[in-house]
Amino acid sequence: MRYQRALLALLALFLTFFVIHKPLMKRICPLKYAEEIWISAKENELSPYLVASMIRVESNFQRDAISPKGATGLMQLMPSTAVWVAEQKGITLDEDKLTDPVINIALGTYYFRTLFEKWGKVPALAAYNAGRGNLEKWLNEGIWDGSWDRRGDIPFYETQDYVRKVIILEKWYNYLYSHIYSRELVVWNKNINETK
Repeated sequence: MRYQRALLALLALFLTFFVIHKPLMKRICPLKYAEEIWISAKENELSPYLVASMIRVESNFQRDAISPKGATGLMQLMPSTAVWVAEQKGITLDEDKLTDPVINIALGTYYFRTLFEKWGKVPALAAYNAGRGNLEKWLNEGIWDGSWDRRGDIPFYETQDYVRKVIILEKWYNYLYSHIYSRELVVWNKNINETK
């Protein structure tokens, strides 16, 4: 009984802190390029909160971010992946434009959607971070079953951490910025995401 009361008090304190400190949370979870995110998320039938959380984890909204491996822009696309996506979309890509937020978000969300359609949200996030080949190996060899509950079985800690952060931040982005996106379309996107 005492433990339950202490737990409830701690939970109440935690919730009070975050409700009162919403401006602080917006500093931790900024939202830049809201319109670009919305357009690409809607076009690819994804939650804009999911896309925003991916960008936050990938690049912290730094449009010119380039990783040591060469991943570029807001959604940290490898140039070869960006070229493949552009071919799939039937467009010509000037790789110098890969840091353009409109282009990077459009290509990144399209690519993520292809992964999402094949495996669902959690495995698609793992594939986005570690690569399709690694995900297929883990699934085919029974190393990881693709579930959120068993994400600790993912062999790469970086990928475990990426999946965890994106899923948690998606909830925060929904909480902090639900007033920005149309309620009706957010519900529509949520329903689509839950069917996968």
